[in-house]
Amino acid sequence: MTKRLVTRHLAAGHLAAGFVSIIMLLQMSLSAQAADTVSAAEDWFAQLTTMQADFTQISSDGSAAVGTLYLRRPHRMKIEYEGDDALILITTPVWLHVDHPAQKRVTSYPISETALSLILKEKVILRADDFQTSAQVADGIATIYLSKESGEAAGDLALEFSLKPFQLRKWTVRDSVGVTTSVTLQNMKFGLKFRNELFRQSDYSN
Repeated sequence: MTKRLVTRHLAAGHLAAGFVSIIMLLQMSLSAQAADTVSAAEDWFAQLTTMQADFTQISSDGSAAVGTLYLRRPHRMKIEYEGDDALILITTPVWLHVDHPAQKRVTSYPISETALSLILKEKVILRADDFQTSAQVADGIATIYLSKESGEAAGDLALEFSLKPFQLRKWTVRDSVGVTTSVTLQNMKFGLKFRNELFRQSDYSN
């Protein structure tokens, strides 16, 4: 092999090694960025006390709804839907109560069966051994994906955060039967004081 060919092979080898190094650095950077995003989301929930927001909900079954959401961490969330025969959802540390005011009926489910139970806990942990977590940042939006194949809270949950300021703006849930529901938040207010009565379920026994 001539000296010129040897030089070309060496140069090509250095170039390939350089590309590999760049790819590895990009992967490390993306991994660090994803970890920073998850940590930022956990910190945001840790600092959150109360939130009120209007919301728009769209489901893969073709249904759509609007309403108002009230959140008092930990554990307490109330979702009031607008419209005739609208539902009211109320969470406790143990239950998700589905209130049907028009029918004067309340149906209750263990809160642990819902993917949203992850963000209602006293300490929000978005990385654990029993579910998979990934994250990406694009176009000014940070998205965290959580997935659990079986057991309690099985399904997929995507949390979208705006970057400036960093705050939750949307979540998307895919449940165990494959129905996907997206909730987009608007007109968010923080630090409000909510009375305990706001999160009390209706009593239709009388």
